[in-house]
Amino acid sequence: MELQIHATNVRLSDGAREYILKKHRRLERHLKGLSDARLELTGTASRAKDERVTAQMTLSTGRHVLRGQERGPDVYTAIDAVADVMDRQIQRYKGKVYRSEQPRDSVRAAAPDASSEDGIGPSPDGEARVVRTKRFAVTPMDVQEAIDRMELLGHGFFLFYNVDSEEYNVLYRRRDGDYGIIEAELTGE
Repeated sequence: MELQIHATNVRLSDGAREYILKKHRRLERHLKGLSDARLELTGTASRAKDERVTAQMTLSTGRHVLRGQERGPDVYTAIDAVADVMDRQIQRYKGKVYRSEQPRDSVRAAAPDASSEDGIGPSPDGEARVVRTKRFAVTPMDVQEAIDRMELLGHGFFLFYNVDSEEYNVLYRRRDGDYGIIEAELTGE
């Protein structure tokens, strides 16, 4: 699987590209069957010198999506940090899916769609506005599968189609470590 590299406000030398590919090959060796691999590097003019480059890596196996994001003072440090995060994600993924007593078919995931729109610059009238829209395929699953999926992604919330209630729900992590579910209810207003 070829790694797609997207750099914004960061110049990548040939050495940096080769270093990125070397790290990707190491991760790919640990996780067979990748269908998509993407790395986004973003440079910012931050006052904090140790957070000038953000590296976000997304690996997709077709049914599961693993994602990590880290920051560093330069491209190499950010790549090292995100590669370490992804290595831990892969180990957790393998432990939950491959070594689980549940059949593999029971763990389902929503893969993000490559289409997203980003707004550029502040709103001219100063009002709040939507600057990014993400689309992803929603796979029907039960609550436990949604919890597993949210933990694999490392997110604080997760939108899923609940097969038990036959409606869309949002699962979220509470401050006490437990989980909550938001069930939508249409009103006549």
